[in-house]
Amino acid sequence: LIVDEAQSETSEKLIELLRKEDTFAVHTHMRKEGDEWVPMDKAHAESQIRTNAGAFRYALVLPENLLDDDFGFNMEMLYNPQNQIENSIVQGMLQKTLFSQGFKLLMNNPEYGITEDVKAAFDNDMSKIIAQHFGGDAEQILAEMQSESFWGFGAGDGDSDADSDSDADSDADTDADGGEEDTEDDFMGGMFNFEKTQVFGKGKNPMAQSVGGWSVMFLLFSLTGAASSLFEERDRGLFLRLLSGPASRAQILWSKFVHCASLGMLQMVTLMAFGEIVFDIITSPAQVFPLFVISIFTVAAATSFGMLLSSIATTPAQANGMGTFFILAMSAFGGAMFPLFMMPEFIRTYISPFSLVYWAMDGILGVLWRDAGVLGVLPQLGVLGAIAVVVLWISLWRFNRGDLFR
Repeated sequence: LIVDEAQSETSEKLIELLRKEDTFAVHTHMRKEGDEWVPMDKAHAESQIRTNAGAFRYALVLPENLLDDDFGFNMEMLYNPQNQIENSIVQGMLQKTLFSQGFKLLMNNPEYGITEDVKAAFDNDMSKIIAQHFGGDAEQILAEMQSESFWGFGAGDGDSDADSDSDADSDADTDADGGEEDTEDDFMGGMFNFEKTQVFGKGKNPMAQSVGGWSVMFLLFSLTGAASSLFEERDRGLFLRLLSGPASRAQILWSKFVHCASLGMLQMVTLMAFGEIVFDIITSPAQVFPLFVISIFTVAAATSFGMLLSSIATTPAQANGMGTFFILAMSAFGGAMFPLFMMPEFIRTYISPFSLVYWAMDGILGVLWRDAGVLGVLPQLGVLGAIAVVVLWISLWRFNRGDLFR
């Protein structure tokens, strides 16, 4: 989200730069009134990050004093660091975009009164520095810089030119002051004065996503293997012995479901306790009960999935092979292996929601990161419950029609 409080030509050019970066989906308006869109304001951006953490987690505020009195930009970044990888990528790409193009925008800004003579002198000095540190003829470098509209905005603003500019500036400062790291920080820090404000998730540990993801994925592996033990019990004649007594087929299958679900719940409790001890993922006692409830529904859905594989397969090896394939696919598309933002939009929109891992992960993050209670994760509980009921019904139907009890 971008809040353009400056409403200037410079702010419009900055927004244009960010729109050109494929990493970002830029939103500058918050709603439509009649035939016109209402520009985004800071209060609305903060509320979106707080209440709609699944869709918007970052906002860039371009204040009225966007241009610093000395030389540079003043900006504020509002963020919700739900995922460490995503947070690092967003901030890194934002810095890359601004650092590679912002300096040219500042040099071309009439606010600072930089004349053509000053730019020409800078070009001349820059070409000599590039030739000194990277080789080549200074006059030829100067001609290339001028022919490619080095100070232009738009055509000729490629990343390679921008990187060369940044490197040359860094080396120039190094040569003058004798220290690369401090001078680069001073130079960049003076150009971009960022004020970072975390508006959501303070005191939370982003490791909650990793703990939840690995817990759900290995829960599926464990329960699929446990459900596959039905074949071993069949081959040893256990079912025929049980059926010769008062036990029915339905009772045998339900006992297997309860046994696997109990093992799965024990595993979830153990892994969540480990996550709390090592990573401190539970930040409030109020999170314990909703986390327990979402774990129950996750275990029920995972157990029914394991029994479905056993009802379709004819051998333990076949069940384990299919289980490995589907579990890895669901984990990848559901966000357990890596954050969903790294997946193509088509997969996030049309494939991920069909994975039980997607809903389990969303529910666990809702509790641990957004402090959602049981009512807050009702949609996730509903979907997981529906998956458990439908898939278990199909499994029981398959078992009764198959050769498991013959």
